[in-house]
Order: sequence, then structure tokens, then C-alpha cells
Amino acid sequence: MKNFKAFLLMIIWTLTAAGVLFFIDAHLHYREIIWALGLSLTLLIVHMVNMFIYFSIAGKDPYKWFRD
Repeated sequence: MKNFKAFLLMIIWTLTAAGVLFFIDAHLHYREIIWALGLSLTLLIVHMVNMFIYFSIAGKDPYKWFRD
């Protein structure tokens, strides 16, 4: 259940970040160097926050597919 909560929060966070990027029309300016650097930094931060969310909610143990 912890993994489900973590994935749900990660999806909400990622969709929020994607919505903000879409709202500021980032997908139209990705060829400009300043926008490209800003977008790459933004996406890196989104990924790092996703990792923080997962490990803070689900713990340091990975999801176990098969339990004995």
C-alpha cells in the first residue's frame, strides 16, 4: 500500500509540473538555448523530487513482486 501511495503522489507531482510547463508554453521554445537549459534543469528537479517522494513514503526497500 505504501508503494501505491508513493506512486500516486509521484503521478500527481509529475502531472502538476507537466501542466505548469505546458501552461507557460515550454513545448514551443525547446530549441532556444536558455529554455533548453531551464527545461532540462526543471525536469531533473522533477525527477529528483519523485525519487525523494518515493523513498520518503515507501522506504528504502524496493517493491517485492513475489513474497515467500
